[in-house]
Amino acid sequence: MTPPKHGRRAATSSPARPTPVLRTRRLSAGIRSSLARMGAARTGDVRTGDARNGTASLRPAFAVIAMSFAAAMMVATSVPALAVTATGSEDRASVYAPIEDTIEYAPQSVEVGSEAVMSQLAAEQYDVEAAPPPITSKVASLGSVELIDTNAIVWPVQNPGKRSGGYGPRSAPCSGCSTFHDGVDFTPGNGTPVMSIADGVVVLATENGGGLGVNVEVQHNIGGELITSSYAHMQYGSIAVAVGQQVTAGQQLGLVGTTGQSTGPHLHLEMFGSDGVRFDGVAWLSSRVG
Repeated sequence: MTPPKHGRRAATSSPARPTPVLRTRRLSAGIRSSLARMGAARTGDVRTGDARNGTASLRPAFAVIAMSFAAAMMVATSVPALAVTATGSEDRASVYAPIEDTIEYAPQSVEVGSEAVMSQLAAEQYDVEAAPPPITSKVASLGSVELIDTNAIVWPVQNPGKRSGGYGPRSAPCSGCSTFHDGVDFTPGNGTPVMSIADGVVVLATENGGGLGVNVEVQHNIGGELITSSYAHMQYGSIAVAVGQQVTAGQQLGLVGTTGQSTGPHLHLEMFGSDGVRFDGVAWLSSRVG
């Protein structure tokens, strides 16, 4: 027996399709209303069968529409606006492009009133003096030594106020020591740096200076006058210069020691001119230092 094509039995004879479970976002009231009207129209077109059969046939269409809407909502809420608009074919300036900032300066002008008077500046006179000629000194170990005039004078040690003996007559402090002191004894402490009193040239540097022990001599041209400074009793192995070397004021020559005829660590400074006669180094330095 052939089952009827129409009626309640025809509707129930077909196996029911499983209803798809949609995991979408809750639809708004307006969208639900639109879908309901579409379903009602679809149901009116079905001339046979009951409302249940019409609703079942519209469920796949509803599912497709709902899934499409959900996908559109996901794209709209997750993709940045710049990414969506970047697909346009129209050229647009990048928001990340650097801005070229240019500054235009207005031209400047100076206006001089008609009452202004132009005057010629008087030419100033300058006197040019030639540098004084160097002094030529004869040194046995070096031959001719040219010394340039200098006026920079310093003390030979950093604490010149500490002294144990001055220039002039004295009682001999040791066997073989003289009763006339040819120099000045500074006592700043053992190992204190000994410095050249002025620019000059080293003419003697020895560790076998007899009673002077470790001894360095430097010749200077000070105000056109030949001056020699002698630094004695320094430590063995402390000489920091060589014969013929040019030195500057304050340059280290050695270290305070107690070599030669010495009763304790001190610097014995002797000073003399071209005639070889010793003079009071403290008085001479005090009038020129600074």
